[in-house]
Amino acid sequence: MMMLMSKLYNLKTRSIDFILGYPQAEIKTNIYLFLPAGIVINTGGQDLVLKLNKNVYGLKDAGKIWWEHLASGLKGMNFKQCKADQCVWKKD
Repeated sequence: MMMLMSKLYNLKTRSIDFILGYPQAEIKTNIYLFLPAGIVINTGGQDLVLKLNKNVYGLKDAGKIWWEHLASGLKGMNFKQCKADQCVWKKD
């Protein structure tokens, strides 16, 4: 629909694909993971966990975290979000 409207009204459109978008967003809460199976580190019998600093694929909130990161960046560049379709942004 957006492409049709842009053609009818002679508007410029662009689409972007972010490579490795999810890992670019920082996590604001503390999330800890156990070491994956097969990774062995000699710790003298202590169990190790990993603290995530960045978003990773597979987290329950990964999409939300990435969207908040993207929206913050776009707003910082003076883009405005369309009220009818929140995936559409425009710059005046």
